[in-house]
Amino acid sequence: MAAALLRPQDELQVVTVVSSEESRAFGEALLRPFLEQTPSGSSGGSSGSSSGAATGAAAAAAALPALAASPVVLIKGDQRLSDVIAEYAEASRADLVVCGSHHLSTTGTRDDPMPASGSFALRLVRAVRCCPLLVVKSNSTGAYLRSGTAAAGLRVMVDCQSNTRHLLSWLMDRLDPDKATLFLAVGRAVDQGTGMVKETARRMLTNYTAQATVSDFYTAQRLFKEPGAKALPEAAQVDGVDIIALQAPPCKTLPQSISDVLHGARTSILVFNAPVAQDAALLGGDDLAVGMTAGAALAGARV
Repeated sequence: MAAALLRPQDELQVVTVVSSEESRAFGEALLRPFLEQTPSGSSGGSSGSSSGAATGAAAAAAALPALAASPVVLIKGDQRLSDVIAEYAEASRADLVVCGSHHLSTTGTRDDPMPASGSFALRLVRAVRCCPLLVVKSNSTGAYLRSGTAAAGLRVMVDCQSNTRHLLSWLMDRLDPDKATLFLAVGRAVDQGTGMVKETARRMLTNYTAQATVSDFYTAQRLFKEPGAKALPEAAQVDGVDIIALQAPPCKTLPQSISDVLHGARTSILVFNAPVAQDAALLGGDDLAVGMTAGAALAGARV
């Protein structure tokens, strides 16, 4: 799924973290299978797996342009794991960080063996504030990974706020307008007293629809009575959405609303922090590094 957000000029870095320099060789060996799964990998998907999601992901990746991919092994030392990755993402001016998650795919019940509160991906979302971060959840219900082809295109639901313009531009710079569908969603859009759509919500949808239309993207509009954090997970499942895109605030504290969507949605989540090199990214300028965290490779942590 993450490969669909990459452009031919992007550099793909597959990253893991080990405890010390002595473990570097282990980290390099751990990354090798992940490199073979990238669009630039040469394995050809001959693992023999019958998984529909795995087959779809491999076929989708094969249909994308080849990218320069390189392994990166970071040393944890005395730092927190999430801080090591966040610092590297900022130092390398990453345009996107990708992390898989099992914990955020759980039910949250008492008997659940992996409570969401222990999610490394959630800690990483809080730590990485220099660029967008995509959390790919193992229980995602979107059709893209199951389609077996990149021709289906991504279905992205954008949580529209007053400052969503850069998020929308960032997405459109990476998606194919002939394949992708953008769902523009506004929470608390209905006045509880009158039952009418609020003028602010109507204006936002009009402006963002116009922005997408200029770039030839097809859009669908969704207006919710409830707050976005409550409405988005269910709406994404109904519409078969592959990614929910959320705008992060400029402050370093992660809002509870974003945490709620990360916990509740059965789809992947893009948390948009304006990249350090945002101007270059929006204008299609210099090549930007794309940091990827290999989920199971993070110092043995389950994410």
